[in-house]
Amino acid sequence: MLYLFLGTIILFSVTLIFYIVFFSLIYYWHVKRISYVVVPLIFTFEFFLVAFFVVALGLIVANYFPVVLEALKEIRIVAPRFR
Repeated sequence: MLYLFLGTIILFSVTLIFYIVFFSLIYYWHVKRISYVVVPLIFTFEFFLVAFFVVALGLIVANYFPVVLEALKEIRIVAPRFR
């Protein structure tokens, strides 16, 4: 549970940094109209947004995998062990 909490805090802080940079670049692009610099940076940070969701989903799956595995063992869906 500690890993999920720390991962969530880190991911939210990185997302906050992403949106600060994203909106500052949009404002800069509005003022200067330099699309050959700003647009690639926006798409770079869009990659980090997708990475946020991938890491968040991975953390959720890793956190609840033992619980799901125990539930599957309890209802005997998991293959039996051979001796």
